[in-house]
Amino acid sequence: MRGYMAADPARGGVVVALCASGPRRPPGPLRGPADGWQTLLMRVYLAADHAGFELKAHLLNELSAKGYDVVDVGAHSYDAQDDYPSFCLHAGVRVVADPGSLGVVIGGSGNGEQIAANKVAGVRAALAWNLDTARLCRQHNDANVVGIGARQHSLAEATEIVEAFLSTGFSGEPRHSRRIDQVAAYEKSGELPALSA
Repeated sequence: MRGYMAADPARGGVVVALCASGPRRPPGPLRGPADGWQTLLMRVYLAADHAGFELKAHLLNELSAKGYDVVDVGAHSYDAQDDYPSFCLHAGVRVVADPGSLGVVIGGSGNGEQIAANKVAGVRAALAWNLDTARLCRQHNDANVVGIGARQHSLAEATEIVEAFLSTGFSGEPRHSRRIDQVAAYEKSGELPALSA
């Protein structure tokens, strides 16, 4: 079963529409149970090291209040010496194991966090630094994890970027699907695709 999401302001957040069969469906208006779709709240996995700890706590409250099913992967207490890889790797594994969910990994710049998450097979993590990059990584790359730099934005700016990521769906355009499939094939086989002319 594959999950698809679309914004539904009446529900105070984003919901995922799951369908038992059928091809990838681009985001759009949600369908009711009468036509085969069931709506569920989107699950979001949050992970941060010490540099992103305050932003993670803020997002946990903000996203929960908007109706998201938020899971705090850690850090669960502030430790100025903690290391981001374990939190980001665990978040990535959970996102891949939970179709339709998304992840947010937070650090000082978001760079290391995005790199760590991308080591998990099936994760497509992107660093977002403004609303456009947050939306484009979902629309064009079907990113399932976003990296955010807590030291690069105010709480309000970072929250807007995360909400743009969560509320945007994959476009489903064939050219983008083809490119995503090429990366996934390499990830699985280790064989390089042919160079285009």
